Amino acid sequence: MIELAAILYLNSGHLVYTLDDPYIHLSLAENIFNGHYGINANEVSAPSSSILWPFILAPFAWAPFMHHIPLFINIFSSLGTLFLFWKILLLMFSPNSWNILKANTIYTFFLILLIPATNLIGLIFTGMEHSLQVFLVTLIIWGLINDIQKSKITFWLLTAIILAPLIRYENLAISIPALFYLFFRRYRKTSIILACILIVLVGGYSAFLMKLGLGSFPTSVISKSSIVSSGGSLKEFIHTLENSLRNSRGLLLAIGMLYLFSYVLLIKGKERERLLAGITSIAIALHLFAGEFGWYCRYEIYIWVVAIIVILFINKGLISKQLIGDNQVKLGIVFTLWMIFLCAPYVQVLFTTPIASNNIYEQQYQMHRFIIEYYKKPVAVNDLGYVSYHNNNYVLDLRGLASIDALNFREDENTPEWMDKLSKTHNVQLAMIYDEWFEEIPKNWCKIGELQIGKKVVTPAQSSVSFYALNKNVYEEITELVYQFRKTLPNGVTFKINNNNSS
Repeated sequence: MIELAAILYLNSGHLVYTLDDPYIHLSLAENIFNGHYGINANEVSAPSSSILWPFILAPFAWAPFMHHIPLFINIFSSLGTLFLFWKILLLMFSPNSWNILKANTIYTFFLILLIPATNLIGLIFTGMEHSLQVFLVTLIIWGLINDIQKSKITFWLLTAIILAPLIRYENLAISIPALFYLFFRRYRKTSIILACILIVLVGGYSAFLMKLGLGSFPTSVISKSSIVSSGGSLKEFIHTLENSLRNSRGLLLAIGMLYLFSYVLLIKGKERERLLAGITSIAIALHLFAGEFGWYCRYEIYIWVVAIIVILFINKGLISKQLIGDNQVKLGIVFTLWMIFLCAPYVQVLFTTPIASNNIYEQQYQMHRFIIEYYKKPVAVNDLGYVSYHNNNYVLDLRGLASIDALNFREDENTPEWMDKLSKTHNVQLAMIYDEWFEEIPKNWCKIGELQIGKKVVTPAQSSVSFYALNKNVYEEITELVYQFRKTLPNGVTFKINNNNSS
């Protein structure tokens, strides 16, 4: 509630997510509701990195509260994750010598630590599918731990194994090792059936995209993943691993992977725990070789959550032994300090979330307002989300997430002329872009000025967005609209006119 209140205060009462990306899903969901798959009504595109998430949002496209649906889903997903953390803690720590008060105190302490350690609150306000992603992978691990403790697999475990990759492709790094766990635990028929269902569903979505004339993966995935865009090149896998190990989160995950692997090799007995540790180390390795990190602490969070839970679980005996004694306070201080040290980026998100939301409000939301309220014509951008949401005019995505043509041009062309060519094809006469994202700007584009946000930059790639009239004939018309728009900007947000092109 504190985060939400701060967001509404900074944004003059507007709920704005901390990233621009959720508005891509919302925009796509609007068109799915109308029977079309794409951002623009006259062309197909696959800008979403999630198979199911836009379809989950689509039934609410008619509603004036559609914008709030990701927030509601994320809140309930995070509450579900907290419930699963509690269930796992109950399975982990249940010594008979604890009284009820002491046990509840310990459970509550660990539960509170896990909230910042797993970025649960920060993920809610991204407006993305990561809260649901974390819930599903936690459900998978809870199901496997439940089997270790009770020799029983649940319907929820099997459902989560299937649903997780449909929410985020990265979850294959959890679902596939989980299938191996089931296979080696002699649930072989079940694991094979689940594997076949996964192949049909994920493969079926790829077939759907190919039928639309797109690639076998969403253009957003192709654009962001060098492994996918290279067709699975071994060189790119190695390059991704190198980048992972340069990242502080990646290095910690690598250490966790080695610890889990050593547990498998050195611990005698405890076959089920060793199997869980083994498949978790495989999952971490898959992310290190093929996954990404960062972008406001969300790409790696699913595997981070899994690693924390499994490492705590396989050490439950040692932790319980320490907690039974008289060292609870000292141990609590140690765990708190370790959480702050190891999870510092996620703790930091708690304090920067309102500012990140305000960044999007001051930049992407204002761009959205200019197009919807003033310009009302086709536009070219490199940040697709908010500009395309609730916008019936054509939006040319120069980054390529929603335009396969732009993606191909970016990869094949060495000059900026493709930007001008593609803009003319779609009757676009205004561009709103980050100059730093492009080595060159077409020479015939006339810079009107720059929209500049007033606070520290947290989530936008740049602090200023350049507005370009794509030919001199429309320069004065757009500039006049900019002058009107500039009067309505929030305090601290400025629009600096570029007088070099004035006539």
